[in-house]
Amino acid sequence: MALLPLPIRCLPGVKRDGTQLEGNFYIDGQWMRFQRGLPRKMGGYRRLTDQATGIVYTMDVHTNSGVTNIHMGSGSKIEQIKITENNIVTDIFDRTPESDFTSNVNNLWQFSAFYDSTSSYVALIAHVALNLNDISNDVDGKIFIGNIDDTAALTLLTGDDIPDVSGGVVSVFPYLFAYGSNGFLTWSAPNNPNSFAVLDGGGGPDGARVTSSKIVKGLAIRGGGGNSPSALFWALDSVVRATFVGGNQIFQFDTLSDQTSILSSSSPIEYDGIFYWCGIDRFLMFNGVVREIPNQLNLNWFFDNLNYVHQQKVFAFKVPRFGEIWWCFPYGNATECTHAVVFNIREQTWYDTILPNGGRSAGQFAQVYRYPIMIGNQPVEDAGYKLWQHETGVDEFDGLYANAVPSYFETADISAVSPPEGGQSSNKALRVAYVEPDFVQTGSMKMNISGRRNARAPLVVGPDYFFDPDTQLLYPKEERRELRFRFESNAAGGNYEMGTPLAHIEPGTGTILGSR
Repeated sequence: MALLPLPIRCLPGVKRDGTQLEGNFYIDGQWMRFQRGLPRKMGGYRRLTDQATGIVYTMDVHTNSGVTNIHMGSGSKIEQIKITENNIVTDIFDRTPESDFTSNVNNLWQFSAFYDSTSSYVALIAHVALNLNDISNDVDGKIFIGNIDDTAALTLLTGDDIPDVSGGVVSVFPYLFAYGSNGFLTWSAPNNPNSFAVLDGGGGPDGARVTSSKIVKGLAIRGGGGNSPSALFWALDSVVRATFVGGNQIFQFDTLSDQTSILSSSSPIEYDGIFYWCGIDRFLMFNGVVREIPNQLNLNWFFDNLNYVHQQKVFAFKVPRFGEIWWCFPYGNATECTHAVVFNIREQTWYDTILPNGGRSAGQFAQVYRYPIMIGNQPVEDAGYKLWQHETGVDEFDGLYANAVPSYFETADISAVSPPEGGQSSNKALRVAYVEPDFVQTGSMKMNISGRRNARAPLVVGPDYFFDPDTQLLYPKEERRELRFRFESNAAGGNYEMGTPLAHIEPGTGTILGSR
């Protein structure tokens, strides 16, 4: 029988749920993503600073006049670094409030940039409460304010009826909302975050109770008409929309769903006007209605391996260039985020990765500053926590040191029992005579072939076969009844985008049983 050329490619996505023999998705991958339906390596990352003094769970990125201000909130501090237009990183500045703030390991911040129509001033609004270990915490916290471009310590927000709330804050131009326990929220006077009235007949707008459970997150949304300010609010069991109506009422509130959930106050994220978040047992979205995000690949893997004790540390992060939303989470017994599950909106598929350097604790996507920013959760000896600029080159750049970033993917099982389209099924093994690599590639890569006699037989892993960008053919001479291919890049400067590699195969033996 003539050799049959077999394209080595699967459906985009990494399937963790079910058996490995089920379906035609890739079964494993690390630091890789999909573009045009094909695997490619994720970008590298560069250390910006290692001087953050605590684990950071909240970040804000704001760029003005060529300078990017990155604010980081930990249990004990608010700190800031600046990145100049020449990509120079400044020293770290301590902006922790000097009064009315108490350090606590369970502090969790929410940041929001507040601007008004009467000046060019932009304020950083920062709310803190004991929410890190309990999303339902009902102990109120304080709200602080400061110039977002300044380096001075933030100060307590003062004025008319400033509320203490347990949930957080969000700017919905020209209003500042504050929200918390028992479904309560309130908002400031327009263009004035120093003036609230909290259901007591004060001079500003009144607050409202819009649901029965604590509100934990708010995000601005496009209004119903013109420039009408509107927002979404996530409570523990519902999603509520606020819409500006004016008059004495100011805002009206619609419950979009009272049969939903939220895993973490840092899990909602907006992507092109659609909102995505983690519930306690599924992934959800709002695009005019609340609906579930289909996930046939790693739904069980995510929720079965999530450390629910630390669910409030789950945070959402996005990489718009590649159409990705990441949910970073503590895997197994980990107490900090060590893994990320990724939903690729553009490819409509799911995959995952282990996070580098022991994990990440917070992140912000690229905006004016072109690179996403993430921060590590492992302290450095004689220093602090490392802030990383992601999607930079292909290696890890840590000061003067450059390290290779390993990346690999593994195909689904291929067998003659389920041959390629047009092929004739057979109970025989497949023998791989040679392989034609097809990659946009820098640096050396390696391939190995593994497989089994049947779905429950021991896995047999073949030797590694290395190839460079100019390698035309590989001769593995491997035979498996169920076989799969694994490709890996782990060289300094290494990178790849897969095309359509071809495996030339022929029938092998017909043995399906292992040792009895």
